[in-house]
Amino acid sequence: EALNLLKNNTDIVIKQADKGNAVVLLDKKDYLWEGMKQLENTDHYTPLDKPIYPQTKVEVEEILEEMHDRRIINRKQWEYLSGPAVPRARRFYLLPKIHKERKKWSLPGKIPPGRPIVSDCNSETYNTAEFIEYHLNPISQNPTHPNPTRSTPNKLNGEVLPININKYYKNLNK
Repeated sequence: EALNLLKNNTDIVIKQADKGNAVVLLDKKDYLWEGMKQLENTDHYTPLDKPIYPQTKVEVEEILEEMHDRRIINRKQWEYLSGPAVPRARRFYLLPKIHKERKKWSLPGKIPPGRPIVSDCNSETYNTAEFIEYHLNPISQNPTHPNPTRSTPNKLNGEVLPININKYYKNLNK
């Protein structure tokens, strides 16, 4: 009963802490204040006139259609990689950094800074990003390849990446 009362309380936000296994309850106004403080920082974020994901969906489909026409992928693979028919906008949320010194919080002792997260789930590029990650992850673990986190992208210039989309697609169906 207590959990239901907390879940249904619209004046609070319940989030996992940025580090550790803590659950954090925040006043909704404080959580929104921290989020807006971050989003209004134009060094990190640029306001958009309108969402860009509808146009991105069109561009992704054009690229995948060309790949299909060139027989790089089959129709079933195109359908999977193109993502949901109606993608959802990214969702911005914060994970409270309660591990930081309280005197260094956004509002000292009251509002912890938040680690910004932009969720890509069910977006127009989620499945293609999953595909790319699946193939690049082994390369980043292989000591014979440059580590992408420590090298610039042009260090892979000219190297052909061994990607077999059919193998990948079979693994997704397991």
